[in-house]
Formats: sequence, structure tokens, C-alpha cells
Amino acid sequence: MERFYKMESCLYEGHVVHTRQYPVFHSFKYSLFMLCVDLNELQQIFNPYWFWSSKSWNLACFRRKDHLGDPKISLDTSARDLVEQKTGSRPLGPISLITHFCYFGYRINPVSFYFCFDKNKKKIDSIIAEINNTPWGEQHCYVFECAPNSKNKLDKFAFDKAFHISPFISMDSKYIWSLTEPSNTFSVEMETWENHKKILQVNFNTVRTKISHASLRRVLIQYPLITFKVLWGIYFQAFRLWLKKVPFYLHPKHQKATFKT
Repeated sequence: MERFYKMESCLYEGHVVHTRQYPVFHSFKYSLFMLCVDLNELQQIFNPYWFWSSKSWNLACFRRKDHLGDPKISLDTSARDLVEQKTGSRPLGPISLITHFCYFGYRINPVSFYFCFDKNKKKIDSIIAEINNTPWGEQHCYVFECAPNSKNKLDKFAFDKAFHISPFISMDSKYIWSLTEPSNTFSVEMETWENHKKILQVNFNTVRTKISHASLRRVLIQYPLITFKVLWGIYFQAFRLWLKKVPFYLHPKHQKATFKT
């Protein structure tokens, strides 16, 4: 018998599609899953399940150090502090985190989303997008305020790129992101624009799956090396873009070092 039949946390399974439209066409698609964890449930959610943990090492585990803020402070508190710092308003309701865990001792997590609800959990007040870049090991957070009347389809968020991710996209670019509220499905659409041209579009579409012994066991079997799959995909697709002679942009830190020499 499953103990957490009323839990808010769940799995999201689906696929992601990357489509580059300029200066050359390049597209690929792969399947994946992510965890959606209510931060209030984080400490006890995986207690009944073998091979999963949110407190210590396991085949699949949550690591506090991988996420925003001081690892000595709870992630829930750190997320609320960040939103308050950026918007002037502190989230009062639960926070749902959609992310990758650490699998078999290794973790690659390009983006995590924190959905900060109002105190009645009737609407989302704000969203944190936590970005990690590979191989530099850096992290940056964007914070978005949601419109008061937002329903399942949240606002489009347009903002300047402030963090180096891909060496094949200039820092002089802009993003337009559109997200749906996590429910029976969860979707994200990310557009990258440069000089009024759409460079890249990423579509992430998933379906909710209940957390259970069966589902957690199945995803570890079905996606046994998801971290290495993501890592391999990053480098393999970068190699294909290089072969297609897509312009290459150094990390801004390396650009400054080059200019000084």
C-alpha cells in the first residue's frame, strides 16, 4: 500500500526538442523525466523507497549543495529569500521544485524550476529558473513575477541573456519563455532571439506520473543513465554544430583574459 497517496510531489515524463533555425538548421529530440518535489515534503518523501533518498547518498538522491543559496540553509528558505530580494515580496505558500536529482553519483541539471504559490495555493506568484552551465560548473537564477490573473498558461517572460550557457549563442541575445502551471501536464517553451531573428527554440512537454514503488523503479530502469545521456547530448550536439560551422563564442571570462593579453 502506498503511503503518500495525497502527496503533491510527482514525476514528469516526456521529451524535449531543440530546434536551431539560424544560421543553420539543426534539430534533435530526446526523452527524459524530472522530479517535481514539494519542498515541504522533501525530507520524508523518499523514506519508503529503496534506491532513492533526499537525505543521504543513494542511486538516486537529492543533494542540497547542487541548488541555490547557502547549503547550510534549507532550500525552501533560500528560495523564499531570493524571491524577496529580487521582487520585494516573500512567497507565502508552498514551493514546487522541478529538477533532476543526482543519479549514480553524478548530476547534470541544465535547468530547474521553482514554482512559488500564494498562501492558498490557488495561483503562482513567482518562478525561479535555476540555470547551470556545462562544463564551467556555474549557476545563475532568473526570477519572474507572475500576473495576478494567470491561469494554467502562465505569462510569457521576455528578458536579456545574463549567463553564458552555450558557446554557440552570443551573450547579446534575448529570451522569450512560456511555461504552464505544473498539473497533469507540464510544458516549457524557450525561444532565443538575436538581432530580431529567432536563433533557437526549445520545447519541453511532459505528463504527470504518480510517485510509487513501481514508477520510481521503472524510471531508474528506463532511464538508467539519464545524467550521462544529458551530458553526452550536450557535447555531441555541440560537435555537430561545430561541424556545421556555427559561430563559436568564448565564455565572457575567457574573452576578457584574451583582450588583456
